[in-house]
Amino acid sequence: MPSKITFTIWRISWDFIPNFANLRYMRVISNDRCPRCCSGVEESLHVFRECPMTTKVWQLLNLSWVMNNMSQNIWEWLTWVFKRSNNGQCLLFCYALWLIWFSRNQLIHERKNTTKRALVLNIQRHMAEYEGLKVLKNNESISRSYTIQEVILRRKIHFDAAFNSRIFRSASGLVGWYLRGNLMVLKMVIHRNVPSPFAAEAYACLEGTKLGISLRTHSVRLTGDSKTIIKKCQETSTDKSMIGAIIRDIQNKKSDFQELIFQYIHRSENSYAHRLAKNTLEKEDTTYLMGEELKSHAFASVENWPRNPD
Repeated sequence: MPSKITFTIWRISWDFIPNFANLRYMRVISNDRCPRCCSGVEESLHVFRECPMTTKVWQLLNLSWVMNNMSQNIWEWLTWVFKRSNNGQCLLFCYALWLIWFSRNQLIHERKNTTKRALVLNIQRHMAEYEGLKVLKNNESISRSYTIQEVILRRKIHFDAAFNSRIFRSASGLVGWYLRGNLMVLKMVIHRNVPSPFAAEAYACLEGTKLGISLRTHSVRLTGDSKTIIKKCQETSTDKSMIGAIIRDIQNKKSDFQELIFQYIHRSENSYAHRLAKNTLEKEDTTYLMGEELKSHAFASVENWPRNPD
């Protein structure tokens, strides 16, 4: 990246920028209100994450997930974003930080107020010039299909459970798909001392979340045929049911993703994961198959796995 941008990011990460909070701390000024929104103290996190102007910029850039982390330390927040970004998103994020600060200084020193959309277009233009891409044909609108950043790796994971009430044992069947419907991974897990069918489904969903993390996937859609489990995972309130501890484990892992979606599907649409779970419970065999290993497994044959699960 250009040195002017890397140097600015370095200054931001150490909070070495002359925002109003820092200037007031050094007794240079007395008013530390944000000059854009006038609703909060202009510290670094407010400038780059919390100001209404900035939040809209992240939304327009399809980077609204960077606001999911509410750390009160600028270094921790930047580190969290960088760890969860691919290369294209890192570049876009850094260009945005640089131009957000640049436009703020224009407002202070030149009384030039840049609109949110104009700022986003400016960020995209600089990014396009750096990447050697053509400038957008229509600079007056932001096309959602125009992606400077790399495509987010979206994956779909189907999960289901089989339960044996006689021995309190369950099996989780997980089927991972690529974005275009190609089979990516199979995972079968045995669980012991499982108290109920609901707990079995919850364990299967938890295993699906763990699988998404192990695949280093930015965006995952977890689909299952248990309305109860899906609804509990979608809620943000604390679950106080018998399976509350498992649901909390699932919800605590949301921060490992940019996007984690829980979706209910009918039993007929989840037949692959169901067959996998049932077969695993009968054989009591924990298995993880990916890549070339899939070809040797009976469930991964061409006849059993069509290209498009939808």
